[in-house]
Amino acid sequence: MQIRIAATLLLAAACAAQQPQRDFDFPAADGARLKATYYSPGKPGPGILLLHQCNMNRQSWNALATALAERGVHVLTFDYRGYGDTLASGGRQNLEPDIDSAMVTLAAQPGVDKNRLAAGGASCGVNNAVQLARRSGQVKALLLLSGPTSTDGLKYLEAHPALPIFAAASSEEGLAVSSLTAVVASSKNPASLMRVLDRAGHGAPMFDAAPALLPAVLDWVVKVLS
Repeated sequence: MQIRIAATLLLAAACAAQQPQRDFDFPAADGARLKATYYSPGKPGPGILLLHQCNMNRQSWNALATALAERGVHVLTFDYRGYGDTLASGGRQNLEPDIDSAMVTLAAQPGVDKNRLAAGGASCGVNNAVQLARRSGQVKALLLLSGPTSTDGLKYLEAHPALPIFAAASSEEGLAVSSLTAVVASSKNPASLMRVLDRAGHGAPMFDAAPALLPAVLDWVVKVLS
């Protein structure tokens, strides 16, 4: 009987690992439960944590995350507290440790190469991604859409010029364009690039307004994490 139960549990775990997209929750440092979606390529490979903009939730990354998984990249998205399916308990002061917990959760997924981890962010998620890179030292590439970073974020990037950065903003986003141009200029990695799109909106919705952006991001992420 015990053997049968153990076999059933192993089969269930194997099936869960093979699911291309799975909603679940993971614990924050203070015990709160954070709602997340994990996109599995079904084989070992690099990973990327995508941080949503502050007027949307984790679902805004669905198209990109699905496409990245199809290209062999493990992806995790999660809802900040008070967004999407995550309760607001604990407040915004927990954002940084929540993001750190999300990166740990991504790295713990079966098949994720812990030496090939990236972070992406849109709008407010830009600084969140840069600050994660600064705190963790694990981030090997940054995908940044439509947002600025702080002074200490820029100083971190200037001190780590080998870090590859893909940045994009829409032509009407003056602050985002100027800030991300400076961010990309801080990188000496030949793979770093800046895209200014023509009136494409703000953040993740740029993928719908500018269809060429998605394949460009896919090719870039796969290249720099290979």
